[in-house]
Amino acid sequence: MAPREPFGMFYVAVDPSSKYEKLMGIITMGPYFLMCAMVVLTARCRELLTIVWLAGQLVNEVSNYVFKRLLKQPRPPGAPRVGMHESGMPSNHAQFMGFFVAYAVLVVVYRLRGYHPLEKSLALVGTASLGLLVCHSRLLFGFHTFEQVAVGFAIGLVSGCLWYALCSVAVFPYTRSITSTRLARLLLIRDASHVDNVIAFERAAYSGGWKES
Repeated sequence: MAPREPFGMFYVAVDPSSKYEKLMGIITMGPYFLMCAMVVLTARCRELLTIVWLAGQLVNEVSNYVFKRLLKQPRPPGAPRVGMHESGMPSNHAQFMGFFVAYAVLVVVYRLRGYHPLEKSLALVGTASLGLLVCHSRLLFGFHTFEQVAVGFAIGLVSGCLWYALCSVAVFPYTRSITSTRLARLLLIRDASHVDNVIAFERAAYSGGWKES
């Protein structure tokens, strides 16, 4: 096998002759892409559900920072060191994906209405698959041990479930009150939980605007 070399802008070295490793090199950066997407989605839509989801992901990141500095378990021998903290327990990427998968599954199952069951099933399978692929990539490139990845993913799953449970008690029942506050009106924060299919609703609204104009 050819020696691995840095792959573009990513902190990962891949076999330049392996398309599989190049693909996994992109997938391993999935948490960064997802975080950027959530920030853009929050800024664009101002949806309360997305805002509390993003807040939960940030809290999850802080907890990983604390865990790593408390446990101080080193990464496996030969692990890439570029731009990363030497502590590997728990895996940050795995913990991020664990939280994302748990929260996304609960949102799809309990919060999304008006979508075809096939659409929801594809969303669930796709989200879970991405989470597992990111975890696999961290092992493939030697960033973490199996234990570090498994513990990180498990912590993320538990954290995601707990955060959703907290939101179900402290946020979701009061969305109308929250979005009616002066700050929420100023920031144009909205709640579309009463809309069965947000995508179809927005498309109909835009189409109506075009017809009127």
